[in-house]
Amino acid sequence: MNIAYGYERIRDSASGGLFRWRNEANLAEKVMASVFFAVLMALAAQMRFVLPFTPVPFTGQVLVVLVGAVCLGRFGALSQCMYLGMGASFGWFSGLVGSAAFMGVTGGYLIGFVLASVILGEIVERKRSWSVGSLSMAMVAAVGVIYACGVVQMATVLDMDLMSAFVIGAVPFAAVDGIKIAMAIAISSVLVPGRK
Repeated sequence: MNIAYGYERIRDSASGGLFRWRNEANLAEKVMASVFFAVLMALAAQMRFVLPFTPVPFTGQVLVVLVGAVCLGRFGALSQCMYLGMGASFGWFSGLVGSAAFMGVTGGYLIGFVLASVILGEIVERKRSWSVGSLSMAMVAAVGVIYACGVVQMATVLDMDLMSAFVIGAVPFAAVDGIKIAMAIAISSVLVPGRK
């Protein structure tokens, strides 16, 4: 009982502070927080693991997308757009250098990062209380958006059917992204207000 009470106190304190910050912060503060998450995204892109049977590397980017959208709300999408701008300018993308990455095999995932941030950030802005289940469903949906965008572009670029693209562009990542979702839920469950 003491552990549950302690968790609830931490959650109320953290989520209250985050949501108060999101409502009270000025534009410059929100933009600076977006820059922070864009840089985290760039760093996550550099930590990659490539498998021989898929052109898509394993990275930590999905975790950053999910936590960024929860922390920044609608500004999570801005952080992803900043990341795309920095990646195109400085070659920070995982794999291809510069704007060529948008047209490559993994370009759909880049677009998916932005769309997932838009959707999850908007849900976070509108919803006032969360259970672990609702947070899980929102994050799984966001990852589904990333997969859908990535698989469609992969199928187009490699001239393959959607099922084959799904098998090499989504299936190998499901377990690892499940772990990233669990990590994002663990982090974010403290940052969003719980059900009373």
